[in-house]
Amino acid sequence: MLTRSLKQVLKSGIKDALRPVLQRYPTPQEPFDPSRWGLAQRPGAGLELHGVDLSALMREWGSPLHVVDAARLRANARRFLAVPRGASAGAEVYYSYKSNPIPGVLTFLHERGVGAEVISEYELWLARHLGVPAERVVYNGPAKSDHSLREAIDSSILLLNFNHSEEIDRVAGIARALGRRVRVGVRVSTGRGWSAQFGVPIEGGAALAAYTRALSCEAFDVVGLHAHRGGMIHDANELDGFVGDVLAFSDSLRASLGVELALLDLGGSLGTPTVEHISTADRRLSQAFYREISVPPAEQRLQIESYVERLVTRVEEHCRERQRARPRILLEPGRAMTGDAQFLLTSVIETKRADGKTYAIIDAGINLAESARNEYHQLLPISRHGAPRAETYTVVGPICTPGDTLYPAVRLPELRPGDTLAIMDAGAYFVPFSTSFSFPRPAVVMVDDDGQVRPLRRAERHEDLIALDEPARPSPKLRRAGS
Repeated sequence: MLTRSLKQVLKSGIKDALRPVLQRYPTPQEPFDPSRWGLAQRPGAGLELHGVDLSALMREWGSPLHVVDAARLRANARRFLAVPRGASAGAEVYYSYKSNPIPGVLTFLHERGVGAEVISEYELWLARHLGVPAERVVYNGPAKSDHSLREAIDSSILLLNFNHSEEIDRVAGIARALGRRVRVGVRVSTGRGWSAQFGVPIEGGAALAAYTRALSCEAFDVVGLHAHRGGMIHDANELDGFVGDVLAFSDSLRASLGVELALLDLGGSLGTPTVEHISTADRRLSQAFYREISVPPAEQRLQIESYVERLVTRVEEHCRERQRARPRILLEPGRAMTGDAQFLLTSVIETKRADGKTYAIIDAGINLAESARNEYHQLLPISRHGAPRAETYTVVGPICTPGDTLYPAVRLPELRPGDTLAIMDAGAYFVPFSTSFSFPRPAVVMVDDDGQVRPLRRAERHEDLIALDEPARPSPKLRRAGS
């Protein structure tokens, strides 16, 4: 019988033997060209955005640094709000605040006709603080506080969606106490995508029962239906199946309860074409054999225009066939709106050789880019763009844990301390998931297509990390005698 140590030796030997063999096979697709994100080669230097030298930008504002591309963000908002060809109207768009709650980004979107989708008391406060009219706010989420419900009801927001039927009586009590009516909907789960803790299942009649219960309360105007698939919608079949399920349930609501929907809220979940979930198996293979993760087939992914057109057309055809009025269509994009409009610049601190690998240590790790551990986010060499990708690196962050490995294997030009890299598609969930784990969080700047740079958030200082703490004072009982 093989001992455990002998098994480990054999396993390590097999990995070492297979690594060079597997690395000779090319990945299914070459990395995306930087021009996909509007980046261009700066003569005699690295990459630039709208004429702004990115390495110089980071030297000015500090490393790491979040960079928001105003032109791309503006274009994404325009694409979501466009009226599809042949449609009577487009969709109304309510940005998912939890995706990227930077006030400068949110205000930029609101100025272009995008409303607010919020899930917490803080996000509701932030929307009102930023001047978003109540009729441009949708309130979702499984944990709405009583205080936030009073604020939402008293200000007459556009729509309050129940996440579960247990919320109904609590909201009804608050509405009666305020003497106000509230426009409500129920989040339903179709069996596709997320379920369980989110929404009331259609299957088995629970969703229909929730609507029956809501209709019995005279404080409610039951006008909405909410469904959010969850995950990432990448192709037309996924979208068609989800929308078809929701429309079929809307027919059941009308037939069984006489509900005529004024607001059809179809959530978000549209994926960013250049982002893909990394399976556990693929990540383990990359770690074991030092081979790059495959690049997503972005050209085969559903784009914003196609998503909106297909969704709106499907709803309008459904209503036309049944000779009923078309409801207002609400969308709640997050990732697809801001994901590819922001990237995270980071510096190479050092490189080192160990265990047959070359490590690149950067100053942005799981504290700032946790999503890169389980999603494909392209890593671009900014200061050495154009040089041959001759070295395979394991890219790790500054946190003292083996878990701070962002890229088990990625081909890059030969790196030197001080080089600039960019983690792309960092505009969704990077900022809200970030922590001050031993390092202050970075600044955020916006670069517009005229080359103007505008700060959106300053970098945290050391003092910020303890600003809420009370000064430590020794207890009198613990002082030494005579002190």
